[in-house]
Amino acid sequence: MCTLATLLALALVAIAQVQAARAATHAAASEAARAAVQHIDQPTYRDTGRLRLAPGPATAAARAHLAAAGATADVKVDPATATVTVTATTTKRIPLLAVFGIGAVTITETASASPYTSAP
Repeated sequence: MCTLATLLALALVAIAQVQAARAATHAAASEAARAAVQHIDQPTYRDTGRLRLAPGPATAAARAHLAAAGATADVKVDPATATVTVTATTTKRIPLLAVFGIGAVTITETASASPYTSAP
C-alpha cells in the first residue's frame, strides 16, 4: 500500500508539473501575440484609416519574444482582420515522469490577439 501511495503521489506531482509547463507555454504564446499586434502598419492607418498589421515586424516580434522564453513559434498574421495567431512549442523535461519512462514532454499552445481600438 505504501508503494502504491508513493507512486500515486509522484504521478500527481508530475501531472501538476506538466500543467504548470502548459500554463507557462500558453502565457508565452499570449505575450508573443500581444507583442506582435503592436506593429501596426502606420502609413496605411494614417492614409486610409484602416487598421492593418505590418506582417514582417509583427512576426519578428512574436518570434523574438518566444525565443527569449525558450519556445519555437508558428506565427500567422491575418491582414484582413489584424489578428495574430501564435502557436508556441516547448519541450520540458519533467524529472518525476522519468519514473514512468517518459523523458520529456512536448507542449504546444496557441493564442491570438488583435489590436484594441476605440473611438476617439
